[in-house]
Amino acid sequence: MKKQSLIIAIAIYFTSGFFSAAVAQDCSANTDAVTILNGSNWAQCENATADILQVSFYKLALCTQKPTYQDDTGCVYLLDASSSVDVEIGVGVDNIPLVNGDVSIPEGTYSHAMLLIGTELGLKSTFEFATPQYDGEGNQGQFCWTNGLPIIWGYQDYEAMMMTCGDEPEPEVSIENFKAFSDDNGGVVGQSLNNRTPDTVYDVYLLDDEMGEATVTTDGLGFPTGNAKYIWGVQKFDAPPTITAASTNVDMAFKITDGMGMGFNGYACDGSAACVEGVNVNGFQFVVDAD
Repeated sequence: MKKQSLIIAIAIYFTSGFFSAAVAQDCSANTDAVTILNGSNWAQCENATADILQVSFYKLALCTQKPTYQDDTGCVYLLDASSSVDVEIGVGVDNIPLVNGDVSIPEGTYSHAMLLIGTELGLKSTFEFATPQYDGEGNQGQFCWTNGLPIIWGYQDYEAMMMTCGDEPEPEVSIENFKAFSDDNGGVVGQSLNNRTPDTVYDVYLLDDEMGEATVTTDGLGFPTGNAKYIWGVQKFDAPPTITAASTNVDMAFKITDGMGMGFNGYACDGSAACVEGVNVNGFQFVVDAD
């Protein structure tokens, strides 16, 4: 019997509030803080690629019907863990220890995929620009990199900015903790529904436990706060994959290409009028190759 090959691409995209709802240009080596800001206080670019993405996984499943975070009928778990499985996803990194041993997936058509991860995601990145850029503290160079400070909602103080610029990169992991998603009006929400990518429609929720939605609000300064502990996501495939009797092997991989955004500051920099303030997680892809 001839083997059938299929690719399942699970793209989970997060609207973090680090960036506004405005459409942003793509990041490139030619991106320049002064140019992209164009006299404004803040600007963004998207579709950059991180060197490393750290994720804490709890659940990962393929489903024959749309699940909810309270009802997983029709789902086959590739991972179902009571404690987090922490992985580091990098470009060209193989053998990510997410699932141990063999996974049996029954025959069927899998219209949906779902996952449950922790709210803290780590980024480690070095970005090379065509022209020297400033960081918040006034350092300048053609490289800007994550310096280990937290990724936050907004940068009012240059000393809090988590990007350092110079000529000799020394990147460290910076953590982004998702307390809320941003809505189209600049507010905060705990769910983002019916979002579209080129291949899927997806929903994401912030949960305070595995069966209940988190409380999402803002503090006195307008920054997001709440009790979120998990991010739960589900997506519907435009072309649902089918597992048949001819499918004998399943390989899994991750893709972080184009999954990072970058922000530029025009009002809180020290020693310059425009600087690179930070990066954030926009998404990643989980790929399953079955044959």
